[in-house]
Amino acid sequence: MQLVNGFYDNDKVRDLVRMGRADSVGVYCMALSLCGDRLTDGFIPRRAMLSNIGATSEQVQALVDEGMLEEVEEGWLIHDYTAHNRTKEQVLHARADAKERKSKSRCHSNVTAVSQRDMRVTSGQTPEHQNTRTPKKEKEEYSSSFSKEIGVSDFELVREKAHANADIIRNYPSLDLSDAWNAFSSRHYGETRSVNDWTRLWKGWCQRRANMSGIPPSKRHIHTWQCEHVLQALGRDKETATPDQQACQMAKQLNTRSRTRNEQQNYRQSNA
Repeated sequence: MQLVNGFYDNDKVRDLVRMGRADSVGVYCMALSLCGDRLTDGFIPRRAMLSNIGATSEQVQALVDEGMLEEVEEGWLIHDYTAHNRTKEQVLHARADAKERKSKSRCHSNVTAVSQRDMRVTSGQTPEHQNTRTPKKEKEEYSSSFSKEIGVSDFELVREKAHANADIIRNYPSLDLSDAWNAFSSRHYGETRSVNDWTRLWKGWCQRRANMSGIPPSKRHIHTWQCEHVLQALGRDKETATPDQQACQMAKQLNTRSRTRNEQQNYRQSNA
């Protein structure tokens, strides 16, 4: 879990505090902690939100309205979680690497040094005997794609860049992504960073560029049992609206369709 120092000054956090919803900020911090502990990549199951965190529906809805949480099937997803926190795959990879390095260090300390005299091949040795000498062990390099540093031009080709583009397009559809990339790549030309660092920098760059250009972030509409789309689909109005099973099921279906369309659109735009 990562909570930046400027979290308290974030616009969304300040909006919640001004509205008297500081309790929702606490729920958000606990949700971050839960995701970091369970390695859920930002997903909070509905049961965990209610029982482990103890959040109320009003507290959660306030976070959804601010765009800090996204309602999905069976729970909620912290917005842009993997852009600011390590994924489950990255954490497990780092743990495995640390375990391997510790094991190699332990083995190395138990190896007895072989003297130069013992390693010297005498003229009386046969070729078969010479081949039994212990070869020099080459240094192993950590080749994880997450820790390997690459240039900005290489970052443009990795899949994490395409995923980041999809998120940016969804959040700031009016942003000129091509122009933003040209400025970003020129600014960081010659630098090398890990893929994870490049992803965070790129998303932050686009967010600041959008804010400076006065481009507001878009908020995906969440269908509910009483929204106009559900009422229209069921032939109801606000006076006859009820949170029955039919209305809730219709809202769920509309949210699923909307999410599928957005994902397809983002994929086409990011690969255009």
